[in-house]
Amino acid sequence: MFEVGEYIVYGINGICRVAEIGPSPYDKADPRTYYLLIPVNNPMSSTIYTPVDNARVPMRRLMSKEEIDALIYAMPTIDVLTVPVEKQRREIYKSVIGALEPRGLVQIMKTVARRRVELTAAHKHFPVTDLEYGRLAKHLLCSECAHVLGLTEEEVNRYITDCIEQAE
Repeated sequence: MFEVGEYIVYGINGICRVAEIGPSPYDKADPRTYYLLIPVNNPMSSTIYTPVDNARVPMRRLMSKEEIDALIYAMPTIDVLTVPVEKQRREIYKSVIGALEPRGLVQIMKTVARRRVELTAAHKHFPVTDLEYGRLAKHLLCSECAHVLGLTEEEVNRYITDCIEQAE
C-alpha cells in the first residue's frame, strides 16, 4: 500500500501524488479503501479515486535514481518488440504500455524509432499507431525520470544520451 504524499505511476495517467487514503467518496456502503490521486503532469485534470486493490489499472512506485541509471545503461541491449502480424501492432503496444514496466516503454520507443527509419528509407507513410504509442511511451518514461532526477523532460533526453555515451 502506498502512503499519503507518495508519488506513484498510475496507468497512462502517469505520475500522481497520493493525496488521501480512505473510504469511497461515492458509496458509503463500499467496504474498500480508496486512494485519492492528483495527477502531477496535468494539474488541470481531475482527481482520481481508485480502490487500493484496483487490479484493472496498474500502479507502481516511481523508479529510484539507481533504477533509472540501470535502465539507461541497459537501453542498448533492450530488444525491439516483435510484431508477427501487423494488425496486432496496436494491441501489442497497448498491452506493453498497460504493464507499466519501464523496459517495455523502452522497447516501444526503440521499435517506433526503428520503424520510422525503415519506413522513411522505403518512402512509406509512418502509421499513426506508432506515432501515438511512441509519444506516450516516451512521455511516461521521461516524465518519471524527470520527476525523480529533478530535471525537465528535455534535460532527461540529454541525460540519457550522456549516460549511454559514457558507458560505451
